[in-house]
Amino acid sequence: MSIYDYLEFRHLRYIVAVAEELNMTRAAERLNVVQSNLSKQISDIEDLFHVKLFLRVRNGVQLTSAGQSLYIRAKQLLELREETINSLQAVQDAETKPFRLGFSQFVEHAVLQTVSQAYREMFPKGVVKLEGDDTDALLKRLEASELDAALITLPFSIDKLRSQALFHERMVVCLRRDDPLASKEELDTADLDGKLGIFSDAHHHPTAHARLLEMLSEQGIKPRTFSPTFNLEQIQWMVEQQMCIALIREHEVLHESLTTRPIKGVNWTIDSAIIYRQTDAHGAISLLLRDLARRYPDADAEVRRKPPQSIKDDPGLFEEEDAALKNG
Repeated sequence: MSIYDYLEFRHLRYIVAVAEELNMTRAAERLNVVQSNLSKQISDIEDLFHVKLFLRVRNGVQLTSAGQSLYIRAKQLLELREETINSLQAVQDAETKPFRLGFSQFVEHAVLQTVSQAYREMFPKGVVKLEGDDTDALLKRLEASELDAALITLPFSIDKLRSQALFHERMVVCLRRDDPLASKEELDTADLDGKLGIFSDAHHHPTAHARLLEMLSEQGIKPRTFSPTFNLEQIQWMVEQQMCIALIREHEVLHESLTTRPIKGVNWTIDSAIIYRQTDAHGAISLLLRDLARRYPDADAEVRRKPPQSIKDDPGLFEEEDAALKNG
């Protein structure tokens, strides 16, 4: 029997638990095993491979360099095992029922394309059914199991739902190039008071609307409220007509007469995320989340980055998305 056959998944679970608890008693309680048996299993592994994984200290244990290395690999192997098992259910679900993905009108088309393509690359025989709606309606439908996941902009506040960030895009002020404020590299919050137009309302995304008003109030900014619109052309026209200056996403394509400036001392962002149920999820969810974490590695960091460029459309690849956008 090879020495490689002695290291089993249960041993990896033991190593991870002890490494994270740094105490044999707590690790045994976490694993629901007898503490003396856990200690013996760890000692047997150390003896078998002639390596010291943990140093016994007064209040528990400490990881050695070898123990730290094995802990990292043990976590990876356990995650790979979980992913492998989940993939069996995921493939079954993907081939027998569509993946119902909701999206709000605030989410960039490039994000919708990326998530849809990620799903199709993992499950070539799978079908993505896209459904556009207001944010609150999407969350309610997701909670009621009418959707498998939804792409929205944060924040939201439903305890039974979970989220995974995709990317953060900074908000900047759109103004005319000949506006005196354009001579500044950054705008002071005082420059915005009474001039900044907002175009959101409490119907389409009440939580985000309330948060926006809160952020403006915290900076002493009294905005000008206009009729809600998601049409950037209309917003830019109003800025050109000197009706207001406006908050927009940093990387929007602008008319030649317009420019943007950041706001000094603040870092307001539009945060996009995929929302899913904590339980009773489509089998593909866990694999999709893992894949999206690789595609958006800086999503949970403070690094504010440009969203991915729109993917070049393959024939028929985004027909469902385009139809959903038109109907949504």
